[in-house]
Amino acid sequence: MRLVLTGLDEDQALHPARALALYERALQVDPNNPFAYLALARHHVDGADPEQALAFLDKADALLADSEVRSPGLEADLLGIRGSALQASGRVRSALPLLEEARRLSPSVWDDARLDARELR
Repeated sequence: MRLVLTGLDEDQALHPARALALYERALQVDPNNPFAYLALARHHVDGADPEQALAFLDKADALLADSEVRSPGLEADLLGIRGSALQASGRVRSALPLLEEARRLSPSVWDDARLDARELR
């Protein structure tokens, strides 16, 4: 988790290459870390690679499917990142309901329809 958190700090400091290296290192250490996949998904939505973001999000979602840590806030992030990725890939009709649900579940985070690295921490 330390690598993921440090990566989020690097993303927040506008050092995307460093952040990406840290997320990838986190997966080398633990390839079943759903939070590394979640951070990568958010990173790729911001980096304009929505299809890659969706792939990472699918992996995070699958790893978190039976998890006890799946809180309403985490659910909002999963929905919101998926909505953001779909919107960035031009699938606005599919994106809007997801972004609205994310906003309903976590209005303080998703009121602007985006998740920055600080908010994912």
